[in-house]
Amino acid sequence: MEYYGILNFVSEPFSNSPDPEYFYESAHHVECLQNLELAVRLRRGLNVVIGDVGAGKTTLCRQIIRKFANDENVETYLLLDPYFSKPVELLRAIGDMLGIDSGKADITEWQLREEIKNYLFSKGVNDNKLLVLIIDEGQKLPDFCLEMLREFLNYETNEHKLLQIIIFAQKEFYQVLEEHPGFADRINFSYNLQPMTFADTKAMIRFRLDIAGDNGGSNSVRFTFPALWAIYRATGGYPRKIVGLCHQIILALIIQNRSRAKWSVVRSCIHRGKTVERSGKIAWVAIVAGVIVVLLLGFESGWYKRFIATVEYPSSAAESTYTPAEKGMLNESGNEITTQPVNTVAVPVEAPMEVSLAVKEPLPMENHPAEPFLVAKEFLPGESYPESLGQLGIKKNDTICEIAESIYGEDCTPDRIELIGKANPHIKNLDRIIPGEMVNLPAIPSDFCPASEWICWVLVAQKDSLEDIYKLYKKYPEQLSPIQIFPYWNGREGLKFDVILKKGFADEKSAQSAIAGLPQFISSGAKIIKDWDEDTVFFSNVASR
Repeated sequence: MEYYGILNFVSEPFSNSPDPEYFYESAHHVECLQNLELAVRLRRGLNVVIGDVGAGKTTLCRQIIRKFANDENVETYLLLDPYFSKPVELLRAIGDMLGIDSGKADITEWQLREEIKNYLFSKGVNDNKLLVLIIDEGQKLPDFCLEMLREFLNYETNEHKLLQIIIFAQKEFYQVLEEHPGFADRINFSYNLQPMTFADTKAMIRFRLDIAGDNGGSNSVRFTFPALWAIYRATGGYPRKIVGLCHQIILALIIQNRSRAKWSVVRSCIHRGKTVERSGKIAWVAIVAGVIVVLLLGFESGWYKRFIATVEYPSSAAESTYTPAEKGMLNESGNEITTQPVNTVAVPVEAPMEVSLAVKEPLPMENHPAEPFLVAKEFLPGESYPESLGQLGIKKNDTICEIAESIYGEDCTPDRIELIGKANPHIKNLDRIIPGEMVNLPAIPSDFCPASEWICWVLVAQKDSLEDIYKLYKKYPEQLSPIQIFPYWNGREGLKFDVILKKGFADEKSAQSAIAGLPQFISSGAKIIKDWDEDTVFFSNVASR
């Protein structure tokens, strides 16, 4: 462990082995363990825990064994790989675990069953022992194994089952249960293991760092809030993915001689993994084709219309400032420039990089519960991006989905809409927005890294106001190269809103060619951007890349 000693660790904090000492008791895992222990002690028979790959089933498996380790009246037996080609193999495996001499060449399947039945009666009735058979990777169980386990559950007294069975399996086990109703009917306790919440994710990371730290948690490693949020977004709250990504982050810190895991470090580790995943060209093409098919089906079925709103822009005397190129863009689209209800900062034609260091104060959010992504200041005493990107009034033909996709650059998923709903507690139903209401767009960090995708991007316009940039975006001529709203924040520039071409470029020459192909009223204000500050936090993915 000398390697980890650089960061004052006495052991590896993010080992992929199910070490019981590093088990973080999330709400889901604790609930599952408590119910399992109760069911076993009441001798209820069959219990099943089902969850996705990496949800923590194997760790729970070790924890339930650990809970009974010091109880002399409980004997636990673990079957790690339940795939067998014939019934006698399962019987021999169980017999060996119970201490039955099942290796005789001439022993029959019937004799093995009788030996196991007699052992269960002897231990469970005469010795009053509690026998627990724990099966991991239960989705591998063949049909004949399910039938044998069902038969074992028939071994019982008038009061209880003689053998307690716990099966940990992946989600395909649901299909197995549907095909075997006689077995499913015997399930006493079934639990669907869910991924962890953001609160549990950050708590688990800190818990592991403390356990691995020297002298009871004294280590120098610290994860910033944007880093923790990026980890949660990238892993979906699955413990195995969290551990794997955090392991890469710790290695990166050691190599870079750092002790603070910032957004940029996490982002680079995420994209290194994505680069490996994208190495197969055929797989990439298949994914793109699948997305196109889904989108076509979605538009055909009209699902995107379910978030249609009917709010008009409120009038205001505040006048927005646009550059000549931006005014040309608006006039070219056949629309007059109107005022918008936002406080704006004039941006010169050349859009110089020397801008104010001030970070805009977040918009007030009355009666808003403390959501994870709205408490950045607790974790970032020296660096704080706003809680909100700003507010938008929704025109009659706009939808919440369209706005979310244009601002965040991602599909209109239920979790995205849920986050927007939490940031707007005054809106009871996003399907039915009262005319005149404003919608707050929360500042949700994205794992997108422009520099890792392409070298150059083309900036079409830049504003300090979400309202102004959205107006430009909506008026952009549809026949030209597609564009994307691209909000970001860093300590030098504060909160910025760019409109960029969706397509990235491998070099400046190709980017210049793209600018030359734009109309003069747009190309006159277009710029090539290649670099962002290291502490930049991005709030959008480029939708088409």
